Amino acid sequence: MLFDLQELTKKEKGFIAIVLLYFITLYFARLSGVNSVITGLLVVYSFSMSTLQEKKEVLKQRPYILGMLLFFLALVISTLLSEDIAWGMHHLKIRLPLLLFPASIGLLQLNRSLKDKILLSFAVITALVAVLCLVTSIYAATTANRTDYMYNDALTGITRQQSVYMALAVNFAIYIFAKNILFGIGKQKGMMLLAIIFLFAFSYLLASRIMFALLIGTTLCFSIYYIIRHRKILEGVTLVFVLFLGILAINKFMPSTFNRYKELTYRGFDFESRGKESHYNMKVTPDQWNGANFRLAAWTCGLEVFQNSPLKGVDLGDKEAALLEKYKEKKFYIAIETDKNVHSNYLDILFSLGIIGFIIFLAGWIILPLAFAYKNHNGLAAIVILTFAAAWITEVYFGKNFGTMLVGFFIPFILIDDTKTKKVQQ
Repeated sequence: MLFDLQELTKKEKGFIAIVLLYFITLYFARLSGVNSVITGLLVVYSFSMSTLQEKKEVLKQRPYILGMLLFFLALVISTLLSEDIAWGMHHLKIRLPLLLFPASIGLLQLNRSLKDKILLSFAVITALVAVLCLVTSIYAATTANRTDYMYNDALTGITRQQSVYMALAVNFAIYIFAKNILFGIGKQKGMMLLAIIFLFAFSYLLASRIMFALLIGTTLCFSIYYIIRHRKILEGVTLVFVLFLGILAINKFMPSTFNRYKELTYRGFDFESRGKESHYNMKVTPDQWNGANFRLAAWTCGLEVFQNSPLKGVDLGDKEAALLEKYKEKKFYIAIETDKNVHSNYLDILFSLGIIGFIIFLAGWIILPLAFAYKNHNGLAAIVILTFAAAWITEVYFGKNFGTMLVGFFIPFILIDDTKTKKVQQ
């Protein structure tokens, strides 16, 4: 056992059981209906774990919760101002976790031990799901004699989740395992180290440029910090050296992921180009649409849509129509034919809610949470928030159920700090 459940109260055992079910069902798109039911149960159970007076006191100490709730209010107002209110309600439904979790999980008072157990459980479940993905993709690759079945979205085919979102969860799992190895008092640290090594390799195969780069960057920065802070020069240098050798070895035998980084050298674009979309298993050429030049083109369109209505935006229910109109104006055929979004959470919010909604978003989901993490010396929370902030640059996380479920749960949960609040009355 990674941790002892006997020390938990009956109420805490019930809570952790529901959270574990939430994590498991979250990973599988086929179980989205079950996950919705469990989400509702989790919200109700969380809300019942303290009195209204206790929630009021907690809210005073966590100002970022108000920012999160205010952002959802901005979404509601934008929906009501939309010409296509029905479509706005569709988007609002997807973003519902951004209200439900801050208003329930975000107001919990949990002891640190329980919080750490839940985070470690998430990391273990993520590692097990990664093993399942790898095993099924190896079987598919050998059966069809297609090595590309072991990369990117094909790797997560059993879950039917996009690899970029899975890569984000894998990063979090690695952070959590590393924290427990270095600073925790839990058991099975050797197994956790093996899990980290496996998840590093799995992240490489997922082929998410930004997530893998963040993982490497975070590891290097932490290694430097650890060397300086604890004077563990030999251990730190060894970690960096092993990481470097591991990357070289993986690239030698499985070069497809680094092939995706070559796309970054081809950033030029012509809106009217009929070039093919590049693939990690294809040779990269300048005439292709790739992850870099497509995003630059889409971001150009998104910024121009924002400039047409900078104060309040084009509204949540009308944002796709406004973006499509801009695509047509630019004759951006690849985006029109494949129904592409703007591929940036920031730009999506900026042109749909305007500068007012964008500022509320930045305050509620980045600035205030980071300030709270810094104030409470919560390094893991700061890293998680910054990872989300980086991930939002290249994907519209608030447009996917998996994205809003991850964001809505993780940021409020990981910021829970019991040092200045009373424990839940049992």
